Amino acid sequence: MRLVDVHCHLESKHFEGRLDSIISGAREAGIVRLITSSIVPEEWGLSESIARRYPEVEFALGVHPWYIKEGDEERVEALSRARECGAVAIGEIGLDKKSGPVPLERQKSLFDSQLAIARELDLPVIVHCRGAFDELRACVKKTGLSARGGLIHSFSGSVEIAAELIKQGFSFSFGGALTYRNSKKKEAVLKAVYPDRFMLETDSPDIPPVEAKPGPNVPANILYNLRAASEILGLSEEMVAEAGTANARRMFGLTLD
Repeated sequence: MRLVDVHCHLESKHFEGRLDSIISGAREAGIVRLITSSIVPEEWGLSESIARRYPEVEFALGVHPWYIKEGDEERVEALSRARECGAVAIGEIGLDKKSGPVPLERQKSLFDSQLAIARELDLPVIVHCRGAFDELRACVKKTGLSARGGLIHSFSGSVEIAAELIKQGFSFSFGGALTYRNSKKKEAVLKAVYPDRFMLETDSPDIPPVEAKPGPNVPANILYNLRAASEILGLSEEMVAEAGTANARRMFGLTLD
């Protein structure tokens, strides 16, 4: 099997000094690509350097809605060089009405700016959205996505919301939350978006699978997420892995051969 972890944070201090073993474990798990997403401008150079160091790693550049600070409106202008630097997406960006200290109007302003840059560069976006799907759809309707579309990671909405977002060009990635196997809504969403709009993620070092060892989540734990998706869908792990990898390859322009 060839797996793609479409959303992780290798920039995290949890992985400092451990990346060789983390990437080695990912390889052993069958991961052929990892997309690491920055969350603040101060990480952008680190994201690029990690991707230079490890052939399996691709990177995305963005400002997460929780961490917007004074001056970021000007700093995001530098994202116009994202494609030139080798980024495969603009992210992690988004909107959050449930947590975080940043007022929603300021989130929307920076989200719009990053959406516009992604569209100009013909790059997909990697989106965090909690409790703000109406606002997300309104922003995308106004600003648009590139032809490559967008990925909503760790999607928490309903089947009906997913259907509307698909019309706008979004796909969805699923991680450790699947392994708890306690949500009929999540199961229904997974079945609704599979196979064409489905991908796998870990969001490591966050959201570890229920079966994982104590400590920060790692990309190799994607195998637990794959197993849970396979059980929910009633399909082989190989088939589910193949669908997720094909979708990731298409959206992010990955070369896997």
